[in-house]
Amino acid sequence: MTAETEPGGSFRASESSWRLPAQLHRTALLLPPLLLACLEIFHPQPEMTVRALLDVSTWFAVFHVVQLALIGLIGLSVMLLADGYGRADSWATRLGIGTFLVFFSAYDTLAGIGTGLALRGARQLTPVQREGVVTVVQDWPGLASPFALSIIGTLGWVVAVGSVAWAARGQGAPRREWVLLALAAALLMGGHPFPAGTLAFGCFFAAALLHELASSRRSPAEAGSPAVRDVDNEP
Repeated sequence: MTAETEPGGSFRASESSWRLPAQLHRTALLLPPLLLACLEIFHPQPEMTVRALLDVSTWFAVFHVVQLALIGLIGLSVMLLADGYGRADSWATRLGIGTFLVFFSAYDTLAGIGTGLALRGARQLTPVQREGVVTVVQDWPGLASPFALSIIGTLGWVVAVGSVAWAARGQGAPRREWVLLALAAALLMGGHPFPAGTLAFGCFFAAALLHELASSRRSPAEAGSPAVRDVDNEP
C-alpha cells in the first residue's frame, strides 16, 4: 500500500505500486529485519589475541555469510516499507538503499568473510606465520581502511530509512512508526554487532510490523466503504 494524506491531515493508504501476494509481501517485509536483529546478538566479538581469533574464525566466516544474505533481503524490506509510505520511487530511498547494499556488502565480505577465512587458514601455519596473518587482518573489522566501506554503507542506510521516517511523519502516520524508523536509521551508526545492530534492525521490524497491522485493519474497511464500492461498480 502507498500512502496519501487526507484533507484533514490524517494518514490513509492507497494502491501499492509493488503488487505482491499478501503473504509474500508480509514475509519479505518483516522476516529479514527480525532475523537480522536476532542474528546480531550472536555476532562474534572475541578478544584481540591470536588464540581467541583463531578459535572463532569458522563462526566468524559463517556468521558473515548468513548476514550477507540477510543484508540483501533487508534491502527489499526497506523498499516495500518505503512503498507503503509512497517513497519507493524517491531518489533518496533508491540511492540510499543502493549505497547501503553495495558498500555494506563489500565491507561484510572483506572484513567479515575474508577475515574469518584468513584466520581459519592460519590454523595450519607455524606460530610465527599465524601471528603475521593475525596482524594483517585483526583490524579489518575495526578502524582499518576497509572500515570506510562500512561508513559509506551505513550512511546509505541512514539516508534511505531516514527518508522513509520523514515521509511517514509528513503524511500523518502514527508517531510511534516514524520514531521507530528514525531510531532504526540512527542506531546503525553505532555498528551492526549487538547491541546497536540488534536495536537498529529491531526498531525497523517494529515499525514495519505496526505499519503492516494498521494496513491490514484499513484494507477491509476501505474495501467496504461507499467510495470504493462506487469505483468498483463503475462500468
